[in-house]
Amino acid sequence: MIEKILYNTVPVKDIPASIKWYTEVLGFEFIWHSDEEKLAQVNLPSGQMIFLSETDDDTNANFTKNGATRSVVGFQAKNIEQLYKHLKKHGARVEEIVHDEEGGFKFLDFYDLDGNMFNVECDG
Repeated sequence: MIEKILYNTVPVKDIPASIKWYTEVLGFEFIWHSDEEKLAQVNLPSGQMIFLSETDDDTNANFTKNGATRSVVGFQAKNIEQLYKHLKKHGARVEEIVHDEEGGFKFLDFYDLDGNMFNVECDG
């Protein structure tokens, strides 16, 4: 049966700009890039793969539920406040940190250069 998510693919408009953003702002590792396929791979420090797929279509890796934008990909961070400050410093669109008082979790939504929304969770 299925064991884990191997990769996620994120639509982007400009592969070189996206590679730079994902590596410099998010700290992902650049793995490879194919001009012919309009595709690049960056990895999280823990090894999970993200493929950046260049498209001219007006699309992103989000969906809406009850009129609210939701992310398709969620990350985990140890220090969400530090991540928030880092993203703001680099000009990323970042929502305010949400505290789940009951569960002790903190959540943060942010967007990449192309409007792809990501959610980050941090244990209390």
